[in-house]
Amino acid sequence: MAFTSSVDARKKSESLVDAVVSAYETHHSFTMPASGTIEVAFSPNEGSEALVIKVIDSARSELRLLSYSFTSAPVTSALLRAVKRGVDVRLVADRKNNISADSSGKARAALSALANAGIDVRTIGAYAIHHDKVIIADRQTVEMGSFNYSAAAASQNSENVLVNWGNANLAQVYLAHFERNYRQATPYELRY
Repeated sequence: MAFTSSVDARKKSESLVDAVVSAYETHHSFTMPASGTIEVAFSPNEGSEALVIKVIDSARSELRLLSYSFTSAPVTSALLRAVKRGVDVRLVADRKNNISADSSGKARAALSALANAGIDVRTIGAYAIHHDKVIIADRQTVEMGSFNYSAAAASQNSENVLVNWGNANLAQVYLAHFERNYRQATPYELRY
């Protein structure tokens, strides 16, 4: 049985992400074998927000998030707990929806709280809308679905959350998508 250090495993994973990024730029879809365990939940008030928080709370080393709407106090709190545990957190959020169209100020407050805690928060305006709703945890687990990280998604809207636990191949593809968008995004400017 070979022993691989966590540093070696991370380097291997990062090099795999680089390979997927290269393939990502020339392909339109990816096929991979199914693996891991699937868990689903729905809204309103049918467990979707709790499942999103379960994914965040499961992370031990790394979280990567792509979001459209970001106003959820419980999701923000879970991310703050993650950074206190030493988890490396990066978030890319839609610029228009969370900055210029944020009439309530909730998105700016949430993003500012995360940035103040040392989370790498970026906003993206390269697309008509950045409609992704994805979390990649520890390069192994992917949360996706229609669920925006907002109070309305949890308690008012019909939404879905799907988590594929323990599927590193799927996580690599989503990490490549994250990296593309992260490179196109700009650092969030704190707003008070």
